[in-house]
Amino acid sequence: MKDCSELLEKDTKWFSDKFKILVENYLQDLQHRYKKIVFYSLFPGGKRIRPLLMFACGKMLGIKKTCLFYPAAAVELIHNYSLIHDDLPCMDNSDYRRNKLTVHKKFGEASAVLVGDALLTLAFEVLSNWNEEPEIKVKVINLLSKISGFGGLVKGQLMDIESWNISTKPSLNLKRFLEELVINKTSKLIQVCFMIPAIVCRLNKSKINKLSKIGLNFGLLFQITDDIIDYYAGEDKQNLTFPKLYDVENLKKIVKDIENETLFFLDKHFGPQSFYLKFLLEKIVNRVTWNSLTK
Repeated sequence: MKDCSELLEKDTKWFSDKFKILVENYLQDLQHRYKKIVFYSLFPGGKRIRPLLMFACGKMLGIKKTCLFYPAAAVELIHNYSLIHDDLPCMDNSDYRRNKLTVHKKFGEASAVLVGDALLTLAFEVLSNWNEEPEIKVKVINLLSKISGFGGLVKGQLMDIESWNISTKPSLNLKRFLEELVINKTSKLIQVCFMIPAIVCRLNKSKINKLSKIGLNFGLLFQITDDIIDYYAGEDKQNLTFPKLYDVENLKKIVKDIENETLFFLDKHFGPQSFYLKFLLEKIVNRVTWNSLTK
């Protein structure tokens, strides 16, 4: 496996710096007291895994990251809007995010709702100014609109809330329900980071479908490993998660099977040019130290 640590660090810094400048430019006329809430929610930020995956996919397809910056920024804005709303008392009721108070704990519930709404709409304002052909831009806006609503994030969050009372529905297939929940709440926003470069490249439907499947697998792996880390750190709450339905050995097999399938698709359809994505895949999977997990 090729070591892409320097490339990863470089891309992370490049995106973070440009993303901060972009947000500053869009909010330059906003009063400081409101701008403060936005910047608190976005910076220093998390791992920026979604933009990085988009850049890695773009690299595989021969697209410069400068050409993907605007959609990458839009995805990051949508992601952060979803986190602010997920943390609200009516949702997950979380006190901390990224080792600091959640937005509603710091600035109040109403401010958190409104800033979350504003980040979602800002994402599409940013996309509208993307210097790309209108046909491509409309396809990407359409795709992101779908996965931001009932075709993805909102549906996933509704299912997450429904899962709190899942014991009252004994006839439900919990494993199938959880997989659909995760695909909508997490995987689809990661999946689009693979589909957008494919759309920009004007790849045929077959290639786009292959990248769509690879992206979905990345999303599943990201959420499963997140669930495992939270569960064994004692940070898991009432939500339905993979560790609540599977033991460690089963989870280990699920992760390995998805990883192997993803590597197979990357090798078969994209060959050596997929080295950066393979590196990021390994980083995601290796977040979990299996031997340290005990019931």
